Amino acid sequence: MLAFQGGYINVAGLLTVHIFVSHITGFSAHFSTQIVDGDFMKALYFVLVPFFFLLGAFFSSIFTEVRKKNQKPPVYIHILSVLSLLFLLVSILGVGGFFGEFGEPFANFRDFVLLSLLAFSCGSQNAIFTHYSKSIIRTTHLTGLTTDLGIGLAKYFVSKDREEDRINKIRIDLILSFVVGSLVAAYVFPKIKFYGFLLPAVISFFVGIRLFMTGKS
Repeated sequence: MLAFQGGYINVAGLLTVHIFVSHITGFSAHFSTQIVDGDFMKALYFVLVPFFFLLGAFFSSIFTEVRKKNQKPPVYIHILSVLSLLFLLVSILGVGGFFGEFGEPFANFRDFVLLSLLAFSCGSQNAIFTHYSKSIIRTTHLTGLTTDLGIGLAKYFVSKDREEDRINKIRIDLILSFVVGSLVAAYVFPKIKFYGFLLPAVISFFVGIRLFMTGKS
């Protein structure tokens, strides 16, 4: 579900302000082109958005590391509840007109606020699953996941590593879930616009409750 959400949010950012937000690779390119074009304010925005991705990962990891230091199991429901509230906030502000017209190109401070909130959410989600899977799997982008799948397939076919085969199946499932999330977002957002952010709000809350109920916090 979180991989589905990663793909969904990635396309949501693209359709909302014409920029992918679930990974930070492209922001260096945006920064460079804006510097060359002489738009230094936009360049500053593109430098700062990855900081919010980092801040989200830091925020998420603080919860798990504090409990680890105290020799307690990690708790994810608090983090996922915050993400749910953030997506709900984005939806409310968007419907209320704070972010301007849906689908307009990235232009000003309000678009920067939207990107920053989404980047923070993606950073937090990425850190959750990275910690949960002991750094084996990430859910907000496909670059690392696809690379890991390629390595895992080589390990399986050359060394017949059964454990790697099990992880490869999980990686394939996550890639497919990411793609499905992207397809759903591409269909949903043009129709309901900012209301589309209600779905990741529900997913985040549901996953948090589910982990809590199954004793995985």
